[in-house]
Amino acid sequence: MTAQPLTHHEIMTLVEPFTRRGRHVDLAASERMERRLAFKPIEHAAPHPSAPILRDTLLLEQPREDRYRLTRSLAHPSGLVATLVGEGSTPEVLLTKIEAIDPHRQFRAQSNWVIARSYRLEAASGAPIDAATPTRLIMLQGAAQVDGLTLTMKVQTGRGMPADLHLDAAEGDEIVLPEDMLAVIGWDWRRLARMKQGWRSTVRLRGNEPDRSRDAEVKLTRTVEHLAETLAQPPSRYHERLTLARWNVVFRRAIPLLIGVGLILGAPAVQFLELSDDSLIRMLIFHSPPLLMILFFSMREMPRIEIPPFPKPLAAEAWRAPKHPLGGTAPHLGASGTETVS
Repeated sequence: MTAQPLTHHEIMTLVEPFTRRGRHVDLAASERMERRLAFKPIEHAAPHPSAPILRDTLLLEQPREDRYRLTRSLAHPSGLVATLVGEGSTPEVLLTKIEAIDPHRQFRAQSNWVIARSYRLEAASGAPIDAATPTRLIMLQGAAQVDGLTLTMKVQTGRGMPADLHLDAAEGDEIVLPEDMLAVIGWDWRRLARMKQGWRSTVRLRGNEPDRSRDAEVKLTRTVEHLAETLAQPPSRYHERLTLARWNVVFRRAIPLLIGVGLILGAPAVQFLELSDDSLIRMLIFHSPPLLMILFFSMREMPRIEIPPFPKPLAAEAWRAPKHPLGGTAPHLGASGTETVS
């Protein structure tokens, strides 16, 4: 059944607790037919001289008759936006809970990078938010600006799934990145894949909530710090600093291939094993093909069977590649440091 538009009386009732706290409804930006109320933005003063002033905008929605959704959007001077959303049965309780979260907690910044983190506020029990229930922050997404690049982390990709990472350069900014740019950080980071627009990668997150969100915060910051440190130096320093880490990436990428080769080479040796008919090892060997298929398709990430290229010093003089005089796509540095044109 189609929801009824908000009446004048309903609007006055809903905005009353907001008005008491200095929040005033913006009727021009609201949608009565959609039962959506927007509020005029306010500004949060900087807690110290180096902190930015944040622009705070609230949006109150009613997705169901007994459920409200309140979203706080915080705009940073850099252009990044961090959101905090919560759902419950009482708008005033949602406002109290959301205002209790320090707006500046959703941002981290250094001289050459800024991070914005978006969260969902939920009751620790998983039930709708009410006044008496403790709440926790679940990270939904992170965004960062570092040396002209925009990094986006999408955390909520499914239970136990890795977070998606996207790297995008500004329009007209042709930057050259090696495939192992992020994978050198550690085992949880995967290689960069060149897309039509920018690059894509993933990072494994550990544990269940709320540990998963804390791990996402740490790894987002670690990724940004690595990018800032790397891009602040010429490409030649990349291989010098991270030679061991790059070879580690080669080994990790080769693991699926090594396992396959090991199984093929080990198969003839099975006939020399003296195993009884009721041996557990014999049973496992006999059923290994279907067991391996089950393992393969139950993995969170499909293994990529490949011969990874060996890392070499990067030949480019700068991360930003000059535009080709005849146009076309900027050259791309593979894991070996060689340039390829897509």
